[in-house]
Amino acid sequence: MNSNDNPKDFLSVAGLSFGAQITAAKGFKSAMTPVASFGTINVACMSKTEPITLNIYSNNVASNTATRKVFFTISLAADTPFYKRFIIPNNYVQIEVVSTGTTFIFLNTSLNSSQQTSAYTFLNSAIDKNDDTSLIRVANSFPEDLVRNLHTDFEKVNINGFMNTLPAPAASETIGLDANYVLTTGAAEQTIANAADDPGGTGARSIRYIGVADDGTSFNSNLATGVGTGTIGINARVINRAIVSSSGTGLKNAGLITTQSVSGSNPLIRIEAGENISHCAVYAVASDKQLVLKDINICATAPQGEINVIEMDSTGMEFSLGRFEVNTAYQQLSYTLDGLVDANSIVKVNFKNTSSVAAGQPCSINVNINGMLCPLINSY
Repeated sequence: MNSNDNPKDFLSVAGLSFGAQITAAKGFKSAMTPVASFGTINVACMSKTEPITLNIYSNNVASNTATRKVFFTISLAADTPFYKRFIIPNNYVQIEVVSTGTTFIFLNTSLNSSQQTSAYTFLNSAIDKNDDTSLIRVANSFPEDLVRNLHTDFEKVNINGFMNTLPAPAASETIGLDANYVLTTGAAEQTIANAADDPGGTGARSIRYIGVADDGTSFNSNLATGVGTGTIGINARVINRAIVSSSGTGLKNAGLITTQSVSGSNPLIRIEAGENISHCAVYAVASDKQLVLKDINICATAPQGEINVIEMDSTGMEFSLGRFEVNTAYQQLSYTLDGLVDANSIVKVNFKNTSSVAAGQPCSINVNINGMLCPLINSY
């Protein structure tokens, strides 16, 4: 170890530092290094030309046995500087760099005697009853910061659906979709009814589709419009939201825009004329996320019927999370769900007419589910 400062306060650790070319076969792995006499470990790392994975392990003995535990891991893109300060996790620390090819890495690790202000655990890590804790006064509101997109790994989710139809639907429908959503795979296509919704027209010129593909990955794609039906180039399981991203002088979509499976049998999303955004109560969770459902708010007047919040797994099996009766009297309902929707699952909200009177009465329903999209819980 080499020190360029007072060794009682600061220590630059040569054994946990590196600056040279590595290969995918070789990589870099330090020895287990004693760190317990200090309070904070500081890690700076950058890779040239190739992405890498940086792993930090902790152990209470000076060996590379199976007793070591992953303390932190992150995938780094090429030419992306990384720096993070951690509170010392255990007696010994080991640092590993895994390369996908030949690259040059810069790794510098140092220790401080005092504990700097830092999170002992991470926001998506499990909290153990024996973890060290610190009392922190937080000035900002977490829910408001979530809406402002200040948390890179967490996202505010609103599952919002409008149904305003005459007559009311005779069969169960996903609110806003004009049909019941069923599990869909394969290529998707859009249908544009109005000729003004065209790249050179006065209506919608492009649409942004946000959702989850067949393989569980999320997508966010901007596509040109054009009257008629044509593929959008995505194998979409669910389109969570569709937004008119650019328009002509009309500043809105002139006509109805729908997206469905290529066969046309399974609807995915719709933007009503003049709305510029979809309001369909269906949402898919990607394979690397979880969805926390907080509450549902319902404003409705309809024939006697039932609003059903449904979770669908990756096989298409459906599970009811809550049922709410509505009728012709205007109602406002608020209900706490506090549910967890697993990765690769889907949430939808359906309305089913249970009135003995033949369907023909007006139906006006607005539902909104408040949720938070979270990363999967760390294994460390």
